[in-house]
Amino acid sequence: MGDFRAFVVTLLALDAVIFVVGSFLAPPDPFLQLLLVGPALLLAPAVSWWLVYRDGFVRVQALFEPDDE
Repeated sequence: MGDFRAFVVTLLALDAVIFVVGSFLAPPDPFLQLLLVGPALLLAPAVSWWLVYRDGFVRVQALFEPDDE
């Protein structure tokens, strides 16, 4: 998969997670949901860029791998 395609897939996945988590954590008022979910959606492209283009996936995976020693 190309880098741009991986970026778009990662961005869409993060957006979906933000909407689901935001709907559970925020009160049912649409204005408050927008205030809580809006900044997270604006931050999602930066996180996606870090994960795809700056080897963020490799760094996150290294955190969860057990040491062989």
